[in-house]
Amino acid sequence: MRQPDSLSDDGVKDYRRRGYWQGRLFVDFVDSHAAADPDKIAIIEAASQIRLSYKQIRDKTKNLAVGLIRLGISKSDVVAIQTPNWHELVICHLALNRIGAIFLPLHHGFREADIKHLLKHTNAKAFIYPDNYSEFDYRTFLKDLRSELPNLHKKFVMRGKPLDGELSFDNLTSDCSWIEEHGDDFLDSNRPDAAESKHIMVSSGTTAKPKCAVYCDDATIFKIIQQYGNYACHLTSDDIAAGIAPADTGATGYSFPVMAPLLFGGTSVLLEHWSGTAPEAALELIETHRCTYAVMIPTQLIKLLNLPNIENYDLTCLRLITTAGAKLLPDVAVEAERRFSCVVQNLYGTTDAGVATLTSVNDSPQQRLTEGRPAPGQELRIIGSDGRPAKSNEAGEICWRGPNQSYGFFNAPDENEKVWDDEGWYHSGDIGTLDDSGYLTIVGRKKDMIIRGGQNIHPGQIEEIMHRHEKVVEAAVIPVNHEVLGEIACAVIVPTSLDSPPSLNELNQLIIDEGLPVWSQPERVLFVDDFPRNPGGKVDKRALICKLSDLNSNK
Repeated sequence: MRQPDSLSDDGVKDYRRRGYWQGRLFVDFVDSHAAADPDKIAIIEAASQIRLSYKQIRDKTKNLAVGLIRLGISKSDVVAIQTPNWHELVICHLALNRIGAIFLPLHHGFREADIKHLLKHTNAKAFIYPDNYSEFDYRTFLKDLRSELPNLHKKFVMRGKPLDGELSFDNLTSDCSWIEEHGDDFLDSNRPDAAESKHIMVSSGTTAKPKCAVYCDDATIFKIIQQYGNYACHLTSDDIAAGIAPADTGATGYSFPVMAPLLFGGTSVLLEHWSGTAPEAALELIETHRCTYAVMIPTQLIKLLNLPNIENYDLTCLRLITTAGAKLLPDVAVEAERRFSCVVQNLYGTTDAGVATLTSVNDSPQQRLTEGRPAPGQELRIIGSDGRPAKSNEAGEICWRGPNQSYGFFNAPDENEKVWDDEGWYHSGDIGTLDDSGYLTIVGRKKDMIIRGGQNIHPGQIEEIMHRHEKVVEAAVIPVNHEVLGEIACAVIVPTSLDSPPSLNELNQLIIDEGLPVWSQPERVLFVDDFPRNPGGKVDKRALICKLSDLNSNK
């Protein structure tokens, strides 16, 4: 069984011998940049216009780290924080990084059920939250749960006055009195090893309660610097990143647009809150701050492409758009590169287990339409239904392992056994093919697979084809019960106009033209104005199926 939350000493030594793991913490990079160029701006909040230099980040995180120690927060204690795309998320992370406590960011859209589950599951010792955001009453919520959260000893409020036993996050980050009392090297004795320093990425999966994947600094820094920054994107200290996706969920919103610039000595500009009804704010951010790259989920990119006036914005600064978090359809990538006049770079992986493949800015236009090749240092296999490695261009389950991978799920050994085998291979549940050059294409998910009278239908493959229709914004293919065939495919479409949507025959003609078998054609179609989505922005098929449950009657 794969051991969660750790790697053997030999495993750590092996990764470091190969040069994958460097033994450096996140704060080592920030402190180095602060020493070299203290006044350089590291983080900008687009809405509030708060600007923090590297020196300010270093000082605030040291102040907070000492304050937390004084309050009894120590190594391996879990500290949760819920915030929109605010700089406090980074301050909290780096302060915990200095003392070896565990960073647990919660998506700003999580409410009572998920917050309660995550605080209890991780035995969180402290919780940091806004004074007033999105009309959620944290104080009443926590008061009602007091008996159920006996380990939650400390509560911190951001951007507001503390009440009823709360502490001020802002005051802790500005209190530097400890330096005169203890000296600037006071924190050195609390420094963790980079293989044991831990942060949690919360999975926004669509089939169960959120799970907590545990990462160490060595693994995440390797992913960000060597795989993403150096190999895929050629980042430098001159880069200015646009953080469009939620920074409190996974790598798409945090690792690549927030931490990557900080590791390279660049600047991260944060969009406080993405709104699908006002996507222009993302373009305004890129234009105003002259961002050189942007990171977003494919859904956000589609929303931007639906705007008729992209060309009215001066986006000549933009050299790169990274997409991750869901499958990027080739037609979307082609259109994005045309309208934004920059390269679209793609990553494939999971919050649970890291990045498996990615494209590079050096790849050909055709190669950039795939999920890319295995990231440097990563091993990847396609396993056929017979359990053997699949041949070139043969579909099978995508499995991988390597130095950017998580340590597994926090306090959940049974969940680890479901997806990791004895040799450390992560079984993703995604179905894909590898071409002769080693580039991956995803065609569906094992759990999404629809079995129509014994014949397999891969929804992802059908969705990609249907998206090519000029009247389709997005497509999702879901199963509908059938008394004879077991289940059939239903296409749920977000059309360009609900007044003149495409017909089922039109959509299926695309499948016929693609040369797919007749059973691949959906036999029903529904039109909606948008899909339910999980906190990571992916289409929530479980919620979609529940919403349309009247279809699942025997017909």
